[in-house]
Amino acid sequence: MRNVMKGRRISPLHVIASIIIMLILLPSLMIVIRLFQPVTESWIHIKTYLLKDYLINSITLIFLVGGVTCLLGIFFAWSLSRYKWKYTKTLEILLFLPMAIPPYIGGYVYGGIFTSFGTLHRIMLTLGLKPIKIDILSMGGAVFVFSLFLMPYVMLVTKGFFNRLPKNIEESSRLLGKSRFQTFYKIILPMSRGAIIGGVILVALEVLNDYGLVKYFGIPTFSTAIYTTWFGLSDVDGAIRLASSLMIIVIIILLVEQFFRGRGRLSQAKAVTDLGTKKAAPIGYKILFYIVGTIYLLLSLIIPVAQLIHWSTLAKDTVVLRNLDKILKNTLITAIIVTIVIIICSIIIGNLNRLHSGIITKIYARIVIVGYSIPASIIAIAVLVFFIAADRSLGGIYGFFGLKNLFLTSSVFMLIFALTIRFMAIGYNSVESGFSKMGLKYYEASKLLGKGEWHTFTKVDLPILKPAIISAMILTFVDVLKELPLTLILRPFNFDTLATKVYTYANDEMIHEGSIYALMIIGVSTLALVFLLGFRKEKAK
Repeated sequence: MRNVMKGRRISPLHVIASIIIMLILLPSLMIVIRLFQPVTESWIHIKTYLLKDYLINSITLIFLVGGVTCLLGIFFAWSLSRYKWKYTKTLEILLFLPMAIPPYIGGYVYGGIFTSFGTLHRIMLTLGLKPIKIDILSMGGAVFVFSLFLMPYVMLVTKGFFNRLPKNIEESSRLLGKSRFQTFYKIILPMSRGAIIGGVILVALEVLNDYGLVKYFGIPTFSTAIYTTWFGLSDVDGAIRLASSLMIIVIIILLVEQFFRGRGRLSQAKAVTDLGTKKAAPIGYKILFYIVGTIYLLLSLIIPVAQLIHWSTLAKDTVVLRNLDKILKNTLITAIIVTIVIIICSIIIGNLNRLHSGIITKIYARIVIVGYSIPASIIAIAVLVFFIAADRSLGGIYGFFGLKNLFLTSSVFMLIFALTIRFMAIGYNSVESGFSKMGLKYYEASKLLGKGEWHTFTKVDLPILKPAIISAMILTFVDVLKELPLTLILRPFNFDTLATKVYTYANDEMIHEGSIYALMIIGVSTLALVFLLGFRKEKAK
């Protein structure tokens, strides 16, 4: 049966998957072509005087945020996977929830708290104390905010690995006279380096992708430089060259990840046994965990949400909400459409990779997940250049039907296309994982019983794949909901979402008014993530 499926005949799945891959690749090819255009004066100026600062600031943020999130993520992951606590499920959910708050919203909140005459200033005056001046709008402030809201990426990836460690590792180490710390430092950490690096890489890519926080904090990075060059200087070719420079950093990061993951596979080969019964934490460790956990939850969840609620009560009479229904509809419809498109494409390519395993299908799988590794500013430029070229080539058809010249470029379709490329990896990874666990035995049994391809897929494969699809849908929906750079750059005229509205208000120094929209993003994201965690717990039972 497998030999038949691996035959050379081209199936409809091959054709559809090839079209999807071609559409994903075309924008990037357009950027490569534009790189051969003559350099502009603005690019010469940027390269001579500014590029070094963009590079230093971006790399500094990556290393500092990566280091802080790594330490916190490992600490929480090991604590939750190794020791038993009261209300463990509640603790896991609470430590996971800061992911629902986009870093740019966290930056706006802490900017409002620590600036002159901000919340902290007023509280200290009320208490009769001399106000403390903290320069939050700085590199240190950006590291602080990024670390708070990106830590769960490291915690989740690392915790998943810790949960699969053989339970006899610690016992063998202790029998050899090693302490708990020596066991963790010399055995557990080296074995976990692949998972840890994987989580830190996700954090690094999120830092490179961010625009709202670094723009608000006044830190020149590649993302702000691309936006300024593109819109401020009207130099698309200069922005393309900046995007290419940023892509080099991304490629280096991905090569580092592949190197560590490759080395980590040897030590993970036997790591398939659950950690076993969790033990009570030593009293000193328990005190440390509760202190660190309380401080983290205060800074990453309680204070930001409380501050936003307070600001929203102050602005409830001044903010204009007459278009709120339209903005909410734009946000939800865009997120839903992108999620549906991604799930359909993921199922097609994932099923092809399962049924027709080969070099081509493996290449397709790698292309699909590359989008999440590419910062949004690069994708935005690639998609815009591609759609402008497409509109120019279709000019005659537009004229025949009486359509405007830039019909596709000025439509929401371009935004949906870009968001699909950006977040395809999230949906595909979950769906592909579901296909991997499913294998081919049910498919082959159905085919032996004389059932057709479509009947087998809808009646056999799809019900088994349902948990993976639900996980993929929720994760994709939340990320699209929070996305700012792509939406801000590629949205049609007069098309606002919750994210762009928060950015607009914050950029106009009207953060109180923007807090209402920020709370909506956090609220919807929180509900979706809590549902996902609960769904996974039920599935695990």
